[in-house]
Amino acid sequence: MSKIGILTHYYRAKNIGGLLQAYALPAFLRAQGMAAEQLAFDGSGSEKQARKILGQLALRKLLKDPLLGMKRFYQKCRNRKIAVQIRKQDNVFEAFEQFVAHAERVYNGANINQANAHYDAFITGSDQVFASYLVTAGVYYGEFAAPDKKVISYAASSNVKQFSPEIEQLFVQKLARLNAVSVREKTLQNYIGRISDKKAEVVLDPTFLLSPKMWLEIANAASIPQKPYIFCYFLGGKSAWQRQKARAYADQYGYELVHLPFIMRSIRPADRALRGQARFDVGPREFIALISGAQAVFTDSFHGMAFAINFGKNFYVFDRDDASGAGSMNARITDTLEMLGLGARRITDKNAVLDNAPLDFARAHEILEKQKRFSAQWLLDALN
Repeated sequence: MSKIGILTHYYRAKNIGGLLQAYALPAFLRAQGMAAEQLAFDGSGSEKQARKILGQLALRKLLKDPLLGMKRFYQKCRNRKIAVQIRKQDNVFEAFEQFVAHAERVYNGANINQANAHYDAFITGSDQVFASYLVTAGVYYGEFAAPDKKVISYAASSNVKQFSPEIEQLFVQKLARLNAVSVREKTLQNYIGRISDKKAEVVLDPTFLLSPKMWLEIANAASIPQKPYIFCYFLGGKSAWQRQKARAYADQYGYELVHLPFIMRSIRPADRALRGQARFDVGPREFIALISGAQAVFTDSFHGMAFAINFGKNFYVFDRDDASGAGSMNARITDTLEMLGLGARRITDKNAVLDNAPLDFARAHEILEKQKRFSAQWLLDALN
């Protein structure tokens, strides 16, 4: 049997959506009778450019606001208990690693070529493996793979609408190594078609490839509250009005409000508007359970929306930090809503009235199943 190695942002990740897609792809392939697992790739050595960019951005923020450093230090001293809560989050994330099919060996930029001895083919993706700061490294384009090894991308994504001229030229060169290309957003598909000879297909995020039943098999049902509740999963930290909408909805219809503070280890003042049940013990398994048991989901996250749709839950999705357009983080959300005919669930009007009527998913799930069959067939064909 051929063995497939998958490269994505899995190793030591603390991102719920990222870990769920990392779980989903090998789980789907194994359900098809294929031997597949995540490569534990430590990219810290080959991603120095990424850290450099992030450092430059942080420096610019400090120059714009000289008091920013003092403010952060004050927050850290004032909220030392946050470290204890974050440790709780880390524990459930680390516990989830046992559920993801993965290689025991940890690879890095220096020894990743040795993976050729253990795998017959490689998949890069999903997630932002085509991010601008990763192009120069080349690992996520299979440069390490031997010439006789097949390398494909599945539902790859980028962090920008288009690259700088220098990176774009390099990106086209890197794409040439891939035997087949699929991406997560139509905007990226169009961009690749415009700058290269590669044909890219748009496929579903890996989390859509698994049925609700398959997800419930790993969900931590014990984390579901006793009383009816709505679940809030906001990644952005600037827009308080979105939280206020959720709070008003919970008050109007008599629901508890469950939310996750300090997501991605950051203090977000906008969360004060939620005034609900703050949960620090939530990782990927608990996230699945909380969405499956919710009366409604309020989110600015793609995966928050994706799981609400998969489970047929009433949901409202907002633009993260009020950003919109093809170049924003919200492009994949709007693309998916448009594809499924659920555009009305995207709320951009602060005065919008949110009702409690059950959402009819019949047509959306029909389209989703069709796209699921297409995505699954593309993936299997590309590997075979």
